[in-house]
Amino acid sequence: MSPLRIAGFILIAMAVLFAAASLWYAVIDGNSHLSLYDVWYKFLPASLNWVQRSVWSGLWNGIYTILIMPAWAVVGVVGLICIGLGRKRVE
Repeated sequence: MSPLRIAGFILIAMAVLFAAASLWYAVIDGNSHLSLYDVWYKFLPASLNWVQRSVWSGLWNGIYTILIMPAWAVVGVVGLICIGLGRKRVE
């Protein structure tokens, strides 16, 4: 199994955990939207602020559009792409 495929499976597992956390927050707070921005800010706020200050504002707007999406969706899609790119080619 290729390292890219292993990383894909790890990302899919993380997506499942983010989906479970979103459900948990929906039950507790009524806020079911756990965005990637929220997760990044929770664990590494200094790096998020640094990226926001360092990146060109037009590029930051594109990055921010991805960051406000649900964390499980973004991580899950990246995981599926890694699994697809890491599969063996059939000759």
